[in-house]
Amino acid sequence: MPSTLDNRFPPNRWWSSAAFTVLLLLGLACGPLQTAAQTQQASAFEQDEPTASNQPLSLTEHVVRDVLQPLQRGMEERSLPQVLGVFDSQETPDYARLRDQLRSFFSRYEAVRFRYKVLQVTSEQDRAFAIAEVNIDATPADETQLAAQRSTQMHFEMKLGDKGWRLLGFKPADFFAQ
Repeated sequence: MPSTLDNRFPPNRWWSSAAFTVLLLLGLACGPLQTAAQTQQASAFEQDEPTASNQPLSLTEHVVRDVLQPLQRGMEERSLPQVLGVFDSQETPDYARLRDQLRSFFSRYEAVRFRYKVLQVTSEQDRAFAIAEVNIDATPADETQLAAQRSTQMHFEMKLGDKGWRLLGFKPADFFAQ
């Protein structure tokens, strides 16, 4: 007479369950595996996140934290106050024109994806200059309009103030007006 264990787990089913359990445990123990091709497919526009360490931040990390990350969040959330908060309103030439360009941009587009890759950062006393590759994809609010896709090497000028680094301007200055 077969045992009750044999009745509950016929040989084929028992083998399948055991193999599945072993594979599951191996997968959990090894963690996700990533092939070299998957690693190479990572976007070229991944943001340079400052590392969480006890070492002081580099100039590039300060610029990313104080200027580029808030600018990216503000653009993607379509938050005019957040984007304008990155600028020094007192020292930015044509600040009112910039505000109007951004207001118009946000009224024309309902979804914005803003990516950057820092290429170079330099400083002189309380001024810094950064060059970043900037890509923007924007979905128009009006379905009859075409989506906007722009890419440029943007030059940023910044000043160190009480609240950290603030933008004074960028070139091309008409990037959001196009």
